[in-house]
Amino acid sequence: MNHYIKLVNFEVKRFSKFFLALIIAVAAAQIIGAILTSLHYVDNAETTMLREQMAVSEYIQNYGAYSLQNFLYSEYFILSIVFAAALLMIYVFFIWYRDWLGKSSVIYRLLMLPTARLNVYFAKFTTILLFVFGLLGMQIIILEVVKRIIRSIVPEQLHLDLSIIYIYSSDVLEILYPNSPLQFIFYYGLGAALIAIIFTAVLFERSYQLKGIFFALIYIVISVIVIIIPVIIQEITDFFYINEIILMTIGSSILAIALAVYLADYLLRRKINV
Repeated sequence: MNHYIKLVNFEVKRFSKFFLALIIAVAAAQIIGAILTSLHYVDNAETTMLREQMAVSEYIQNYGAYSLQNFLYSEYFILSIVFAAALLMIYVFFIWYRDWLGKSSVIYRLLMLPTARLNVYFAKFTTILLFVFGLLGMQIIILEVVKRIIRSIVPEQLHLDLSIIYIYSSDVLEILYPNSPLQFIFYYGLGAALIAIIFTAVLFERSYQLKGIFFALIYIVISVIVIIIPVIIQEITDFFYINEIILMTIGSSILAIALAVYLADYLLRRKINV
């Protein structure tokens, strides 16, 4: 356990600068987006009311008040989330290939440590999950900043202050922050399974080189089939309730993770020599 914690600490330190830059980029994009969208709304509202000789209440009735939800459906918020997710997905590959392709070949030193080689796998896996949840935590703080920016720009008469429950029930945020424990396990269980599958696919490629790419593709296809078996069964039988499908998919995701860990352990012990 001590070696595992040290490996996690090692990976976190290596990723910390990248993670800080990612948070700054996301925060900057969303804050700038909040300012621009709020100013655009106010300018458009004032122009429309002046041109059509409308009262504030009439404008709100016809066009709606501005709230945080307007920002959540803007390209500034959605693209910043997609950007962060894409970079994290790239890092899922980079966290392995950096160790192999770097000048000092760090992977060989890691695999020669007096600990189970699988701890290297788990440390990298844990690091990715830590930064995913870290980014989710920072997003909550950024949204609080954005709310205050919107309030300071949009006049009170034109601003609609939504409750926290309503905000986090929106389609956009419900994916990031599921409303029920079952949904949370479902979404992030699928994400964890995807990370584990990619990790093991990388190890196939590293173990067998060109043939490894073929093996990795076959492995990915098999793993995806394992995960979606409940959906396939439902399409054939139309027998189960949605919550039952979710529970079965969680189970198949756990099975896919177990298969990924088993194969990764085999490849690290038997196929990768240092």
